[in-house]
Parts: sequence; structure tokens; C-alpha cells
Amino acid sequence: MTGGERVGHGSPQRYAEAFLRAVRPALEDFPVCRGARLESLDVEYLTDDREAEGALRAICAVAAVTFRGCRFSYRRGIWPSAHPASTAAAIYATVLEERLLTRPRPPRVSGTDPAIEPPVEL
Repeated sequence: MTGGERVGHGSPQRYAEAFLRAVRPALEDFPVCRGARLESLDVEYLTDDREAEGALRAICAVAAVTFRGCRFSYRRGIWPSAHPASTAAAIYATVLEERLLTRPRPPRVSGTDPAIEPPVEL
């Protein structure tokens, strides 16, 4: 492959299911050892509203994580993809961990409950 071709992965829904199966263990394992806790993991199907059928144009994975007392959300497009779902899952988990460890965290206001604060986008 030269890098410009798309790889066939079956239907978008099957790709998203395979991605979730591959990424969940990674997100539950290595961020936890650094003090993170996965709150939720889901996919969003983005459609093209200009077309009558609302054709699927992209799929994004969205994770909500609590890390060092703050809530974060991470959203990344996973389809269409040039990688198999397992590779995309490894990239997703690695980038999420890198962003958790390197991005500045908002100052914590004393007396507030991080569970009710909106998550900070990574």
C-alpha cells in the first residue's frame, strides 16, 4: 500500500464493534496504572444531513476518563480508516494516555465535586 488507499474492513458498524472490543481492555489497563479511571466509552455515528438517507460519513470514538481528580473527554475519528480496528484501537489508547499525561489540567476549585463538573476536552 502507498498510504493513500482505503482498506476494506466490512461494514462501518462491524468496524466500530471490532474497535470497541480491541480498545476497551487497553483503556481499562494501562491508564489505570497511572491513576486514570474509564467512565464511559462509546461511538458516535456522524451522518451527512444533505443527503436524503442521511448517509454515514464518519464514526468517532468518545471516551470519558477521570484522571487525578479531573474529568476529561477524548473524541477521535475512527472510520473511515486506513488501519485495521486493532491498530486504530492501539493508536487511540496511546494518544489518550499521552494527552492525559502531557496536557495541562485546569485548576481545581476547592469545594467542587469533579463528578458533576463537565469534562475537559483533550
